[in-house]
Amino acid sequence: MKDSSFDRVASIPWAARLLNDPKWTVTRTGSRLPKSSGEDSFFAETLATNRTIRTCLTLRTVEEADDEQPYKEIVTIVEIGDGLNGFPQVIHGGMAATLLDEVCGVLIVSNTERVLERAKASGSTDQLLNADYMTAYLNMTYRRPVPTPGPLLCTAKVDRQDGRKLYVRATIEDGRGTVYTIGEALFIKMKAKL
Repeated sequence: MKDSSFDRVASIPWAARLLNDPKWTVTRTGSRLPKSSGEDSFFAETLATNRTIRTCLTLRTVEEADDEQPYKEIVTIVEIGDGLNGFPQVIHGGMAATLLDEVCGVLIVSNTERVLERAKASGSTDQLLNADYMTAYLNMTYRRPVPTPGPLLCTAKVDRQDGRKLYVRATIEDGRGTVYTIGEALFIKMKAKL
């Protein structure tokens, strides 16, 4: 799954280390793909410019659990421009929250797609009824200003699941150990329509 995003990300030393780590594999970032329904247009179109999010590449863990959340963690490497500033050379706080909500969503969609693949392969239809999650809350802790322009490491990790409630922790980092922003989120699995 190599493209120009891969090459741009591979030129960043800390990102190249992630790409070469056998724990990770490149995966699809579905929200960056335009859809005829208009779904994901904010990330696929509005935020896909040289001044906003120039590059977006997601990695998921190779290891897979045998449950509703097969991938417990993903990382998304984004290269942002200066069109997301709130202050000079600092990302807008609302955009930081948006990035964290999105990376959580990428983790959830990756898991949903994998669960559906398993269900189809086994002939099970009970898991095909409804797999949509919606954000119930996203609590943000802003530790340091997120600098622009440049590359960022966004992470999302399943914290726990309690029935229809899925708790996810996400971060925006510099890729070298500095954490700029932390998000703690609750997503609710939607009930199937009758």
